[in-house]
Amino acid sequence: MNAHARSRWGRRLLLPIVSCLICVLLLWLYYPPGPYGAARLWWQPVDHAAFMEQAISPDPAAPPPEWIGPEGLPGSWRDTHLPQVAAPPLPDRRLNGAAAWYRFTLAPPPEPMGGGAAFYLARWKADGGLALYQNGQLVWWTPGAAAWRDSGSPLLVRLPRSGSSVIMVRMAMPPGARGTGMTAPAVGSYDGLYLRYQIRSLLYSGLPALLAVGLMAASIVLHTLASGRAVVAACRHMVTAAGLYGLYILCLTGGARTTSLPQAWIGWGMVGALFWLGIATWLLCCNVAAQYFPRRQRIAVAVGCVFSITTIPPLCPGNLPVALAPYVLAGCLLLLLSTLPALAAAAWRMPSRPGLPLLASLPLLLPGMLHDLVLSQGPTGLNHPGLMPYLTAIVLACGLHALCSHYHTAIRGLLQAARKLRSRLELQENALRESYDRLRQIEQRDLLSAERQRLMRDMHDGLGSTLTGAIHMMNGNTPHATIRQTLQDCLYDLKITVDSLESVDADLLALLANLRYRLTPRFQAHGMTLEWSVTAVPPLVWLTPSAALHILRILQEVIANIIKHAGANHIRITSGVNGADIVIAIEDNGRGFAPGGGGTGGRGLHNIRWRARAINSRVYWSARAGGTRFTLQMPREQPDGAITTLSPGLSVAAMKVGLDGLTP
Repeated sequence: MNAHARSRWGRRLLLPIVSCLICVLLLWLYYPPGPYGAARLWWQPVDHAAFMEQAISPDPAAPPPEWIGPEGLPGSWRDTHLPQVAAPPLPDRRLNGAAAWYRFTLAPPPEPMGGGAAFYLARWKADGGLALYQNGQLVWWTPGAAAWRDSGSPLLVRLPRSGSSVIMVRMAMPPGARGTGMTAPAVGSYDGLYLRYQIRSLLYSGLPALLAVGLMAASIVLHTLASGRAVVAACRHMVTAAGLYGLYILCLTGGARTTSLPQAWIGWGMVGALFWLGIATWLLCCNVAAQYFPRRQRIAVAVGCVFSITTIPPLCPGNLPVALAPYVLAGCLLLLLSTLPALAAAAWRMPSRPGLPLLASLPLLLPGMLHDLVLSQGPTGLNHPGLMPYLTAIVLACGLHALCSHYHTAIRGLLQAARKLRSRLELQENALRESYDRLRQIEQRDLLSAERQRLMRDMHDGLGSTLTGAIHMMNGNTPHATIRQTLQDCLYDLKITVDSLESVDADLLALLANLRYRLTPRFQAHGMTLEWSVTAVPPLVWLTPSAALHILRILQEVIANIIKHAGANHIRITSGVNGADIVIAIEDNGRGFAPGGGGTGGRGLHNIRWRARAINSRVYWSARAGGTRFTLQMPREQPDGAITTLSPGLSVAAMKVGLDGLTP
C-alpha cells in the first residue's frame, strides 16, 4: 500500500474515531462516577394516570392555586393511558375555558437518588398555563403565553421530595383552545433523567438550529465567492431559502422563547416562512436545472404575497395560519412535484448532472409531511420528533452541494481556459521570439550591408579617386613631391575612415578630438595655426558610425578647401548650442568665399550639402572681414531612419566598378 492510499484510509478512519471519543466524553460528563452506584441513575416511566377535566371560572388566565388537597381536587377521575391528547373543552365550558388534570401515584425509590428526584416530560402541548404539584403543593408553573412558547419542548423539574408522593399536572385550556396533550412522563433521579432531557432538547431545537446556522453561513460564503459568475442567481435563491429555513426553525422551536410577540404573530411567521421556503426551494431547483417556468413562477409569487397579506393576525382570526400550515405545505409540495419530471430531464442533460441529488431529495418531503401530519393529530405523535425540519435541511444541503458543484465546475473551466490561454500565449511568445530573432538577424545583415556600402562609397569617393589620381601622376611628369602629398592625402582619408568606425558613445567632442589629432600634422606642414575653442555640448544619441563619418567628411572637405583655396594661415574651430541645435563653426583669415550666387558650387560643395542633408542638418557660409565662416547646425535628436548612408544616384555596382578601376 502506497503512502497516498494509507493517507486516504487514515482520513476515513479519523471521523469515526473522533466521534467515538466525543460520545465517550459525553457519557462520562453525563454519568460521572459517584457513591450511589445504579441508584444514582434510577428512573421509571409512568404510562398510566388519573385524568379529570375541570371547569375554570371566572378567569382562565389567573395563576393556579398554591395548595390543593394531597389527593387532588374532588371530581370524576378516570384512568387513562399515556400518551394522551385531550379534546377541546365541552361546549358549555368554552366560554371561560377548562383545565385538564393528570394524577400520578409514585412509589418510593429503592435507594437514595443522585441529584434528587425529578419529573421529566418528553413533550407536551397546551394553549394555556401548565402547573406541577407534589402532594398538593405547587412546585412549578408557567403562564399561558409562556406555556404556548414552551409547548413541544421537553420539561425537567426538580421535586422537593424524593419519597412516595402524588404528582399532579394541571393544563389550562382557554377559550378556543385546541385541546391538550402529554407523553408518558418519567420520574427518577435528576442525574438519570438529565441525559434524556438533553438529547430530547438537542433533537427538538438544538440540532435544527445548528443546521439552520450552518446552511445560512455556507450559503452566504458561497454567494460571496460566486459574485460576478453565472451561478450567483442560484446562490441568491439558496441564501433566501436558508434564511427562511432559519426563520421557520426559530418560530417552530425556540423563537417564542426569545421574543414577546403574541402567539398569533409567531404562528403567522412560521407558516409564512414555510410557504416562502417552498417557493425559494423550487426556484433554486429551477436555476440548478436551468429549466424555468416564468408563468408558474409569477403565479407562485403572487399567491405567496396574497397569502402572507391576508393571514396577518389583525386580518385573520385566531390560529387560522397555524391551521393552514398542512395545506400550505401540501401546495408547495404539489408545485415541486408537478415540475419534477421536467427538472429531472433538464438536470440529466447537463454535463456533470449536479442537480440530480437535489431533485432526488424532493420526494422525501412528501412522506415527511404525511408523518408530521399524522403525528400532530394522534396521541402517538407526541413521542416522536417531527421529520420536516430535518428533511428540509437535507434538501437544502443537497442544493448547497449542487451549487458547490456548479461553482467547482465553473472554477475548473476557468482553470482549463487559463491553461489553454497560457499554452497559446507561450506558443505566441515563442513565435514572436523567433520572429524577433529573424528580424534581429535581418537587421544585423542590413546593418553590415550598410556599413559595407558606406565603406565602399568612402573608398570610392575619397581613397579611390585619390589613388586613381596618383596612378595618373606616376604615368606623367608630375613631381615626386606632388605624388608624395597625394599619397599622404590617401593615408589621411584612410585614417579618417578608420576613426569613424571607433565607438564614441554619442560624444561629439571625442569625435572632434580625433579630427584635431589627425589635422595637426597637416596644419603644421602648411604653416597654419589652429585655434581650438570647442566647448562641451549635449550628447548626440543618433551619432552612429555612419553619421560620424558624414560629420568628419564635411569638416574634412571644408578644411581642405581652406588649405587649397583660401590662402589662410589661421583657422579657428568652435562648438556651441543654439536652441535645440548643436553648432560647429570653422573660421579662417583667408580670402573671402561666397558659394551662393547663381551657381551651385563644385563637386566638393555638392558633397558637403548632401552629407548635411543625410544627417538632417544644415550648412551655410558667411563672409566676414578678413575671412570666411562656415557653420554646421545639427539637431540634438533625430527621427528613426533619418540618416542616409548612400548618395543619390550611386549604386553598389557603380562603387564596385569604381573600385575595380583602381587596378592599373
